[in-house]
Amino acid sequence: MSQAIPRTDSQHGLPAGVPRPRVRRAGIPLTPLAPAEAARELVRLAASGSAADVHLCRAGTLGDADRSPGLQRLLRAAALGIPAGGGPARAARPGGRPVARVYGPDLLLDTVRAGQREGLSHYLLGVEGEADGERLTAELLVRYPGARVAGAEPLPGRGPGSGTWAATVARIRESGARLVWIGGPDTVRQHSAAARLAAVHPAVYVAVGPAFALIQGSAPGGPSRARWQRGLAGLRGHSRFVRATARELYRGRGPYRELAQLLADAEVDLLLDAGADDGAYVAGLRRAGYRGRVVSFEVLPARREHLLRCAAGDPGWSVLPYALGDGYGPGGGQRLDALWDAVTAPGERLFVRLRAPGHEERLLEGAGTHAAECVGLQTRGERTVPLPGYTEAPVRVPGGAVLFRRG
Repeated sequence: MSQAIPRTDSQHGLPAGVPRPRVRRAGIPLTPLAPAEAARELVRLAASGSAADVHLCRAGTLGDADRSPGLQRLLRAAALGIPAGGGPARAARPGGRPVARVYGPDLLLDTVRAGQREGLSHYLLGVEGEADGERLTAELLVRYPGARVAGAEPLPGRGPGSGTWAATVARIRESGARLVWIGGPDTVRQHSAAARLAAVHPAVYVAVGPAFALIQGSAPGGPSRARWQRGLAGLRGHSRFVRATARELYRGRGPYRELAQLLADAEVDLLLDAGADDGAYVAGLRRAGYRGRVVSFEVLPARREHLLRCAAGDPGWSVLPYALGDGYGPGGGQRLDALWDAVTAPGERLFVRLRAPGHEERLLEGAGTHAAECVGLQTRGERTVPLPGYTEAPVRVPGGAVLFRRG
């Protein structure tokens, strides 16, 4: 009896549905896909009932993420990041093999066409108004009469309260749409909306940049000054992407490279440097590519003054006049749970560096109920007794042993 041969990905030779290889560029994990394969992957995700946020990552997006820890954290946690545009597509090609770039309007149209066989319905989020939504819906139905467009509306406003978002989620749920396309001029809002909606309602949310306007042939033109400003913004975004990519490629030189890569792999976005001394540790991590926030703790006034001068040019680095510990007895220091709201933000993944050998238990005791939110520790020297709940990373890095929470 003949056996069916599974359909494979022409780029990687993998059966459909098998996770594709990912590469990290400018700190963001990307999945290089050919345009047709990207459309098939979206259809597969939607047909499976998955909740997924999908982000087309152009050079400007990756450049913005290098300057914005919040956007970088969002894109790192995404279900799927697809390199879009020539620069990211070339940078992310696996093994040097060429990969055709994914273009937002083509991805939308290819997915609508492929989704007809599965009976998938689509929702257009981010149109400029009711008339714009009707024009875009009509354009899609003229091209693909069998397509299903369940609704179209603008992105929820920026005003206070979650009612607008809740109403949008309710309409998407009632429409039965499995693919939600998020467009419009503000790409950062698109990425944020995709992640936010995927967390509350199971569907596939795709941030596609200015695809809506381009499909209708109404990409913003405007006066020459406005076009010049948009072109300049695009060049700046590409320049930031090139710098971030070059920094990532060359940060492999230097003693902190393995530690910076460990923090990136663990998606650490907040470093607490307890007993920061002269700041050389943080400076080394910055040179190696760590872009997250840093809070340094130093009780000695002279060293703290030096730290403040080092941190003056780094908006993501702050200095506090405390020692961290359990708060008991001489040298007990300040409890971390008492400072928690002042030094952390919701959702941040925390790593702590300690200069006092054998002080790990006291620090975790001082963290109280927040101790479980500490994903890793670095200790000075080697521990002779294992720290419960943590395992040592098998690498040699400056500053002592690195421990990560199991799981």
